[in-house]
Amino acid sequence: MKLNKITAALATIGMFSTAAFAQAQTQTTEKIQKVEVTGTSIKRTNTETASPVQVIRAADIKRSGATNMSELMQTIPSITSGGQNDFTSGNGFAAGTATASLRGLGSASTLTLINGRRMAATATADPNSGQSTLYNINNIPMSAIERVEVLKDGASAVYGSDAIAGVVNIILKKEYKGLEATATTSGATQGGFKNNNISLFGGYGDVDTDGFNIMVGLDASKREGTKVEKTGGISALPVARGKWGGNIFGEDSAITFTPNYYPETGVGKGVYDTTAPLAPTKCPANQVSTTILQSKAPACAMDTNQYAYFTMPSKSANLFSRASFNVTKDISGFVEAGVSRLENEFPGGGGFATLSSGLSTWFDPSGTRRSFRFALPANHPDNPLFIANSANQLRVATGARLADIAAGTDVTQTTYRLVGGLSGTHFGWDWQSGLMLNKSKRESRDFGAINSITAGAALEKYRFGGVNSAELLKQISPDANSSGETKVNSIDLKGSTEFGQLAGGSIGIAAGAEYRRESIDMVSDANLAAGNYVGRGSSSATGSRNVASLFTEANLPVLKSVNIEAAVRYDRYSDYGSSTTPKIGFKYTPMPELSFRGTVSEGFRAPGLTQISTSNVSSFQTINTNRDWVRCPNGAAIPGATNYESAKECSDGERSIASFIVANTQLKPETSRSKTLGLVFAPTANFSGTLDVYQISRKNEIDRLSSNDILRKLYAEGNTVYNEVVFRSPDPTTLLKDAAGNPIPGTGPVVGVKRKYLNLGESIVKGVDLELAYKANLGAWGRLNTTLFAGYIDSFKYQSEAGLPYVDTSDTGDTPRLKTRLNLSWSLDDYTVFGSMNYTSGYGLPAFNNTTGVKTVCNPLLKAAALAEAPGCRVASFTSFDMGATYTGFKDLTLSATVRNVFDRNAPFDPNYSYYNTVLHNPQGRAVTVSANYKFK
Repeated sequence: MKLNKITAALATIGMFSTAAFAQAQTQTTEKIQKVEVTGTSIKRTNTETASPVQVIRAADIKRSGATNMSELMQTIPSITSGGQNDFTSGNGFAAGTATASLRGLGSASTLTLINGRRMAATATADPNSGQSTLYNINNIPMSAIERVEVLKDGASAVYGSDAIAGVVNIILKKEYKGLEATATTSGATQGGFKNNNISLFGGYGDVDTDGFNIMVGLDASKREGTKVEKTGGISALPVARGKWGGNIFGEDSAITFTPNYYPETGVGKGVYDTTAPLAPTKCPANQVSTTILQSKAPACAMDTNQYAYFTMPSKSANLFSRASFNVTKDISGFVEAGVSRLENEFPGGGGFATLSSGLSTWFDPSGTRRSFRFALPANHPDNPLFIANSANQLRVATGARLADIAAGTDVTQTTYRLVGGLSGTHFGWDWQSGLMLNKSKRESRDFGAINSITAGAALEKYRFGGVNSAELLKQISPDANSSGETKVNSIDLKGSTEFGQLAGGSIGIAAGAEYRRESIDMVSDANLAAGNYVGRGSSSATGSRNVASLFTEANLPVLKSVNIEAAVRYDRYSDYGSSTTPKIGFKYTPMPELSFRGTVSEGFRAPGLTQISTSNVSSFQTINTNRDWVRCPNGAAIPGATNYESAKECSDGERSIASFIVANTQLKPETSRSKTLGLVFAPTANFSGTLDVYQISRKNEIDRLSSNDILRKLYAEGNTVYNEVVFRSPDPTTLLKDAAGNPIPGTGPVVGVKRKYLNLGESIVKGVDLELAYKANLGAWGRLNTTLFAGYIDSFKYQSEAGLPYVDTSDTGDTPRLKTRLNLSWSLDDYTVFGSMNYTSGYGLPAFNNTTGVKTVCNPLLKAAALAEAPGCRVASFTSFDMGATYTGFKDLTLSATVRNVFDRNAPFDPNYSYYNTVLHNPQGRAVTVSANYKFK
């Protein structure tokens, strides 16, 4: 389905609708007060502008059963992949961060606002998804939210950078009088997934009568961790990502509490036979495995899923306050102050510190390759060879899990926000000004990592299964404490007025200016910064910039039935230059019951401070080993050569390597063009809707070449520039051997690459949004309200580099075709009963060759065990139903209950994730949320 076909369909609908609506009785609407709508700076009485906006009100939020903003975002059809949640990102650089992503274009292209103003980004870099600017939406107090407006259109002409896909504007309460308390608890009926929340909200004074209002709100919540043993909400019981086959709680690691020892091949050689350990004589009989190693040699094995979590423990507290007051009869002011604190715990995936028998290789922040492997001394009391022979002179490489050193990450994020402003009406202008100070601090503690500098000597004194002193354990694995801080300080002034007259009415204009300073300072722990921890990545960044902006808008009612909206914004950045972004839209209303609308706009995203300033990130990435043409010329093994890692190395083998990511001061901004076309209809007073098609193209996308792409450019394309950024193992035992058994120089496997941020390719997304609303007054039978929100993605074309072909990634786990939510509520006297249906379409599991543009319908790397859970190489669609009720019959007390996923449907298995798609679904199954609200009088 092409966009022009959708446009033609809309025109056809419009002609039929015009004929039908011409027969409908015109409804009289009551004049409402002018308000400011997300996406425009001009105050107006008609809240349906040329741009599509979805509004989620406080009552909708309560009925959804969502306990935080992250859960609420999952209910919005236009929110798809590219975002993050705070309960599954514990192993990443953005641990503890929850974000919103519109249209699948990523968090960095979705601008998140609080009361129309920016919030400070979280102090982290997220290179794993190519993003840099992340706004943590779970730092926002739920009890203070009045509504959430989702602008589903490019808005850089109004808000500046980042608003490529749209805007999520979280609007907090402006005034409150009284005192109320709310207690909420939720959990899954299978057990686990518990979340408890209390809130207290109070206010005093009336701006209209007293000249002031002061309100204060406090939210506090606690989420318990839920281990993977609670599997009632997923469909993946038979497999773990199709990786091993068998039960997900089967043995999956040869790094165990009872060590596996790999002998030295000769005295003093420092070379170890890591294909087969010594006989695991001390291993419990039920843990001895002959399948865990490729050689099938007996080894001690264990199940690490016993330490895996679906949701991680967390605690949060949010304090929000606002004072509104009249300065004079024409000037009013406000001051908002907020503090939020979010604490997340992320237990390590394997539970405890580990030692690998293989040579671990990584980069330190200076780009220097580091390596580590621990071998027990020949005379160590735990060395099996020494136990058998006191004259032993061979060391043994050790693969073990250290039972007295727990592993994981704790993250604490604290946000401070202070906003003050004045507004008034003078000389026919409605004006407002504001000053904002916003700071976000992030502190993390990583524990259980092996310090390569101090661990070697300490491990020689360590006793496996014995008692070890706290001092010794600290030498092996000292805590790594890192911190970061971001700031956004701004001052702004804008105003709107009406003047002149066109055939359709007065001309509305708005103009404004903003000055903003952004800064980031991320400091890694000294040992992390030095690259001393085995195989651990680190990130650091220091940078700041100033942004000066001018913007203007016009609302031109050229005819009574035709309205033109135009806007332009100029942003000057101190680090990269300037951007000018225009937008134009129209709204044609041939009759009160029907309007056509459309917009065309340009947008941009400035390079993130972590991408353009002084910064670097050490991480890891998986490569396809057949791309290494030194070992596999043209993707094939060298005739007669031996010592390959596996028989698949030159076909479909994979290897995890070190990745060193660096900033690029020459980056240009991403640019975009957005188009929408749709209609707004209300054939009766009770029924209304909107239908919009959209297309967003984003060019000069900022990302890094993958390690596979760098190998392709170096070997397949012969670009020798990349010789300087590809590093090979120094371990002589990894060299290939010729037919005579002699090592082949320079053939060690690739163990790392250095990658720079670049302006690369383009993404183009096309789709349709539908919203329907029906309201009915049933008289003695109460009131009925129904809403439907649907988002359909027609195509999502992605180009990894300029000049390469596009691949269409729609109908995949990143961009499923259809996502809908149907809401229904019925109210009678003290009772309200409500329900909703949520639907996410199924999607394919293809593979894409970004270089050739070839799409393989079913990814050939998926194992048979995984495909058994995904028939037809597709992940199943998912439909769930929510139900709930609210009762207000007790004086000053409101009781509510919501049951999500009433029929206890399992989240469908997705082999590209651990069990299920963490963006689209959740593993809790049926869940119940109960709350009580009491208003003090």
